[in-house]
Order: sequence, then structure tokens, then C-alpha cells
Amino acid sequence: MTFERLPDLSTAELVAERIREALLQGTLRPGDRLIEADIAAELGISRGPVREGIRLLAAEGIVVLRRNRGAVVTSPTFDDVLEVYVVRLGLGLLALNHAMSLDAASAPEFDDVELLLRRMRNPGVQGDALLMMDADLHFQSALFDLSGLTRVTAVLDQTARDIPVFVKVLGITYDELDHSALIERHERLLHAVRQRHRDAAAAAWRDHVRCTVGEFARGYPAAQFEGIFDLPLMHHVFDHHDNLG
Repeated sequence: MTFERLPDLSTAELVAERIREALLQGTLRPGDRLIEADIAAELGISRGPVREGIRLLAAEGIVVLRRNRGAVVTSPTFDDVLEVYVVRLGLGLLALNHAMSLDAASAPEFDDVELLLRRMRNPGVQGDALLMMDADLHFQSALFDLSGLTRVTAVLDQTARDIPVFVKVLGITYDELDHSALIERHERLLHAVRQRHRDAAAAAWRDHVRCTVGEFARGYPAAQFEGIFDLPLMHHVFDHHDNLG
């Protein structure tokens, strides 16, 4: 592992962010141990913030604290992915409804959301799977921010930080993702919010979550895929008559 040194006034959140970056870069992998003393030395800080940063990641499920082994990077299960998207589905609907009740489309920030959607149409962005995922998540976060619900959006922002880690650790690729379909879903969502059509916004958001969960599901072995609808959390995302396309 190679970490950039942190400023003197570092925080546990910054330590956690550096560890996430190491996961995204592939210098940390599932099963690797996080040794406080080594990380503290590389970052140029004391062990206290490192310990707290690791505890933050343990609370998120990114690492597990094991007796006699300390902190170990975990490999997220499909249930972990589902939990994140069930949270995003429910809190996303809450944020969207509240934004519409405030007529957020009339706010100057709505123009910024439209610009973020426009960025997703850039061929240079679409040609890089990681850039496209980043643009997608930034669009969603900006849209949720229109609600002004700071606690709700803080949780949504946390789940957005989980997603790139899941993608990297699970080896999920979006190279074959239909970008046109993704953008079309977001266009429908944005149009519904602009028109304050709650049912249409809910349908567009649910459709997006279902499509994304489907992308993750197809990254799992066929044996797991066959029984995927038996997972209890799946019924919060899909109805019994739905399929994963």
C-alpha cells in the first residue's frame, strides 16, 4: 500500500477516504489486513485517527474487525449491495418528493443538475466507465440536494461512496451498460421533477434502481443469480412479476 501523506490537521474521515481510494486503485483487496501502525506511518499521523477511520469503515461494512487479525477488508455480498440500493430507493423517493414540494425546479441549483446530466452525454465521459459512474452519481446527489434535507442527503451521499468500492471489489464493469438508456431514465426523472409529477418521478427513480441492481446481479455467478429473488431485500426493489432483464 502507498498512501499520500495527510495534512497535519487530518481527521478520521480523511483516513477512511484514503483507504477507500486504495481499494479503488486496487492496492488494497478483500482479505488484506489494515495495520494501524503501518497506515499511520505512511500517512504521517498518530494511530488514533487511523483507528477511528477503520472503525468508520467497519460501520459501513467495508472492513470487519476480527479477533487476533485486527481489521480485514471484506468482500461485499449481494445483500450488502441490496441494502445500499434499498436505502437509496426509499430515501431517494423522500428527497425527490420533498424537492418537488418546494418547487425545486424554479431554484437556480436546478440548472446545475441539468448541466450534470449534460455531462453524461459527453463522448469523452461515456468512453470511460469510471468517469461515467462518477457523473451518474454526481447527478443523483445534486438532484437529491434540491430537497434541502441535509440528514437524508448525508445518508444518500454515504451510500454513493459505497458504490464505487462495491464496483471495484466485486469486479463489476459498466463497459457494456447502455448509456443511452441510463441517460433516458435520468431525463424522465428530471422532467418529472420539473413538472412536479410525483408518480412519474417515483416510477423513473424506481426504474433506475432496478436497472442498477440488475447490473450488479449479472456480475455474480449463475448459481447465485438463479436464487437471487429469494433474498428478502430483493422484494423491496422488485415485484414478484419483475425480472432482471
